[in-house]
Amino acid sequence: MHPRDLTTVIPQPVRFELRRRFYQGAELRCVLCGSRVRRLVDHGGGAEVLERRSVVGGARRRADKCPVCHGADRTRLMMLYLDTETGVGTRPTRVLHVAPDFGLYLWLRRQPDVDYTATDLDASRYRHIGGMRSADLTDLPFDDASFDVVICSHVLEHVPDDATALRELHRVLRPGGHALLLTPYALDGLGTVEDPDIDDPAEQDRRFGQWDHVRIYDRDDFLARMRRAGFDASLYDPAVAQPERFESLALNPLELLPVGRTHAG
Repeated sequence: MHPRDLTTVIPQPVRFELRRRFYQGAELRCVLCGSRVRRLVDHGGGAEVLERRSVVGGARRRADKCPVCHGADRTRLMMLYLDTETGVGTRPTRVLHVAPDFGLYLWLRRQPDVDYTATDLDASRYRHIGGMRSADLTDLPFDDASFDVVICSHVLEHVPDDATALRELHRVLRPGGHALLLTPYALDGLGTVEDPDIDDPAEQDRRFGQWDHVRIYDRDDFLARMRRAGFDASLYDPAVAQPERFESLALNPLELLPVGRTHAG
């Protein structure tokens, strides 16, 4: 059984509670799920290509991930942006969360006036999350300009037709909205490598760092692809925007958040 198949066997709330009890401690508190844990755990890495290409969001990070909700540095980065830049929690906000990570879902659920919708190609993997819709990212079942915030983290590197997916995310975002479009990206300046037609998990793991990825983005090229889809694309640097919280959240200094905006009016 592949590890992802466990999501259809053991519901997330059960796994969450088991992990919460196992790692329970007084030393640390996860800002996403609120769990008190005795330590954080390592995540990422393992593939030679990720280290060789300096892939942010893929290379190994020590003692960084909450062992209960699995929220990591990138999840805390998105939380910080949502909390400080979007108005989430201070005014009614309609949010679309693609392939929702559990820690950020739990944080969003605690915010007032959030109208939350989540989507995935296989919604049955997320039975624990309310508001789930099964959908293909290249053909979203939502009206134009439906959402104030769109969150799509570590998804587009799985999608063969990412150009259509990016256009769909732009289409459903309201004028003035925020799209948080985070992927693993290389910082070595050697460009994006991809093969959308590949269907060999071992070769995908060797070339792209994970068995179900079809590319490794170059960061600048990813921003260019966002712009071709219609976004006003920029990089949010938490160390500059929120230096104190950058430190307290132990964010990755190499990881900047690609944000897509749509023009209001």
